[in-house]
Amino acid sequence: MRKWFKLDNAAKVFPSVTSKRRSNLFRLSFNLKEKINPEILRKALSYTMNRFPSMKVKLKKGFFWYYLEPNHEEPRVYEESPYICNQFRFRENNGYLLRVSYFDCRIAIEVFHGLTDGAGALEFLKALVYNYLVMKGNQIESENLILTDIENISEEYQDSFLKNYDKRYKSKRRERKALQWRGTLYQENWLALISGTVSVAALKEVAHRYNATITEFLAACVIQSAYQSPTLFENKRKPFIIFIPVDLRRIFPSRTLRNFSLYARAAFDLDNQLSFEEIIAAIKADMSEQLQKENMQARIFQNVQVEKNIFLRLVPLAIKEIALRTGYRVWGDNANSLSFSNIGRVVLPEEMMPYIDKIEFCNGASYRSPVNFGVISFGDKLVMTFASAIVERDLQLAFFRQLSGFGLDVVIETNELEL
Repeated sequence: MRKWFKLDNAAKVFPSVTSKRRSNLFRLSFNLKEKINPEILRKALSYTMNRFPSMKVKLKKGFFWYYLEPNHEEPRVYEESPYICNQFRFRENNGYLLRVSYFDCRIAIEVFHGLTDGAGALEFLKALVYNYLVMKGNQIESENLILTDIENISEEYQDSFLKNYDKRYKSKRRERKALQWRGTLYQENWLALISGTVSVAALKEVAHRYNATITEFLAACVIQSAYQSPTLFENKRKPFIIFIPVDLRRIFPSRTLRNFSLYARAAFDLDNQLSFEEIIAAIKADMSEQLQKENMQARIFQNVQVEKNIFLRLVPLAIKEIALRTGYRVWGDNANSLSFSNIGRVVLPEEMMPYIDKIEFCNGASYRSPVNFGVISFGDKLVMTFASAIVERDLQLAFFRQLSGFGLDVVIETNELEL
């Protein structure tokens, strides 16, 4: 195993912009059909972490950049906290950049985005739950759907942004300023979750009426909900811009377990009311253009080019951090109204499926990006989760009312006492 390695291209900014009000954490959880045994979970975590050396690391601060080095401490398991995706001190977690917790029948991980993205974290959690079930005495074949054997480790460590950097593809794209939220922030960095579970088959049928994918259809529902919630936003003439992260492993050959995603985006003027069909058509056009391999290649060039800037490489980290925070505010916070991450369908070994009830994904929110949206599906259950750092819930309620209006049966859950 390497003595140390660099953060990947997408991860470099996160240590510098993280704070109590912006944790840069996201969360994945498996709801099983029986209560969790904490001691077996601890053993499964220790065993699983040894299989994932790219996760068995700690963050160190160098003179020029943060970097990662192997972590030889024992990973810890926690009882779940009601404070979802709240910043945790890595040192108090034995240096680990992900935190494993349990509650009743649920196993959850909260992951620092500087470590990996949703696809990488999902592979880790799948293996953790698989090992947990096997250690409980269940006979389950992995069917090559679970990372069990240690192989191709160099590919799992790979910074696939650098691997796919190509000077022939250049982009001069500039980010527009997006409409920003206004609302009442929760105290103590509380994150309110409102989740809705629907039938995948039923949702797919409704989306197909509009010749749309599930992602395109749900994005259109979010946009329509924003039209119906004008008091939530600043009274400025800026577009409502939705960011849709894209797993680049679906476009470029890569087996990395580190970050390898970029985003597509769609922008809408909330003063110019469109029909639902027009919103769908605009999203489909944006996605079709932006997801072309050549356009994503140009975006990779744009991101890596910043990292290769000779001035940025040579200045000390203390000065870099000022530039990184400024850049993140301009190209991240100011350019984005809401992020919508669809992890997609989770495929598990057939013998493992009867033990799992559902899988959930939460894309953390912050004071600058106070409402975000995460989607994941398993079997015929698709779970949609709004994470909100503000008290106002107009958009979430409008969204789920829309789904009900399409004839979908939606089961709503929240971590608050009343809706």
